[in-house]
This record gives sequence, structure tokens and C-alpha cells, in this order.
Amino acid sequence: MAEMITKRSLLLAAVLAGSLLVPGPALAENVPTPGSVDPLRAALLAPEDLGSEFTHRDYRTKGLLNPAFTRTKACEMAVKSLTAVYRAKAATGLKHTDRWEGISEYLVSGTSGKISALERTAKAMVRHCRKITVKTQGSQDIIRKLSMGRLGDGVSAVKFRSGFPDSNLERDDELAAGMMVAIDIVFIRVGKTMIVLEHDGNVGEFDPPLTKSAAQAAVMRLQQALPED
Repeated sequence: MAEMITKRSLLLAAVLAGSLLVPGPALAENVPTPGSVDPLRAALLAPEDLGSEFTHRDYRTKGLLNPAFTRTKACEMAVKSLTAVYRAKAATGLKHTDRWEGISEYLVSGTSGKISALERTAKAMVRHCRKITVKTQGSQDIIRKLSMGRLGDGVSAVKFRSGFPDSNLERDDELAAGMMVAIDIVFIRVGKTMIVLEHDGNVGEFDPPLTKSAAQAAVMRLQQALPED
């Protein structure tokens, strides 16, 4: 019986996560090539920023494409404007070598007006999506506001959790028993650049504090790589 539950859990995790993962380059993408002058690529997180147990991976998550974000019209409209960040040329994916857990990062730079508009939309996304709960006979999805404290010049964040119908997805310290997929989605404005960070984990292999430590490292990396205006 335990073996059947484990197999069912792994299959559900694969199905739920499948729509959130996309292929990426063969990733040494944040290491500038000789003669490169792209400061955004130099600002991307590297494995050493997260710890010796991390390495590059060949895909990145796109958590905002999950159908749960279309549950309400207001949430869907806000998210639709944000998914353009997934086309950012400066992007990377990192993974934990021993767990089904990783970090995806996208960097978007532009005029003050462009980044301010992106920041307003990210705030609207949090406001309109943070109370969504989707329940079916076999699963439960929730989206909630994620508190990140002070980061950069402003931060907006939500957390997506998916699991079995009877699992407690509200508290991260109780996720392991029924959580199948977890994704934290964080928007951080630093001057005229927006950091978009996604921290994902599957089948209980998710360390909630990593979201904030990775975000802090991403801000520090960006501040060191980009000259002040």
C-alpha cells in the first residue's frame, strides 16, 4: 500500500509540475563569454551564491502559467501582462543536486517608466491572486501572498502550493505530508531592473527559507554588476 501511494504521489507531482517547466539553454549562461559586455548576464545567480549543493539545470519554471492564476478575471489580466518576463534574454536555472528543488531567475531592464509599470502590475497580481483556492476531488491548489520583508527598491511576491485535497497547504512547516508542488514567485525592483525569482520544489522537497536567501543574493549580485545611475 505504501509503495502504491508513493508511486501515485510521484506521478501527480510530475503531472502538476509538467506545465510549469520549460527547456533552457545548456546553462553556463551567467558566465560572460570573452569580450562580453552584458552586465545583466553577469548579474545572474550562480550555483556558488546558493551553496555547494547547487548546480545549473537545463530548464526554468514559469509558475505564472499555471491554470490556477486564471481562476479570476482580475488575476488572469495581471498575470497576462507579467508573463512577458519569461522571454528575458538574461535568465538562468539552478538546481539542488540531492532534492527536487531549484531556482529560476529572469532579469528585465528598461526605462524608469517601463520598470515602474511592471512593478505596479506585480503588485496588482499579488492583490488579485492572493486568495485563490482551487479544489477538485483529487487535488487542491492555493495562491497566497508571500511576505519577503525589504528587498531592493520594492518587492511583491506570491506562493503557489498544490497537493492532495486534505493536505494543509497554508503553513509551509506542514507541507511535507501532502504538498506535491510548491513555487514561490518574487518580483524585486532594483533601480531600472526587475528581478523575477521562482523557487520551486516537488514532493515535499522544498526549503521555504531558500526563497529569501536566494532573493537577497540576487539583489546583491545585481547591485555589484550594474553601475549606479
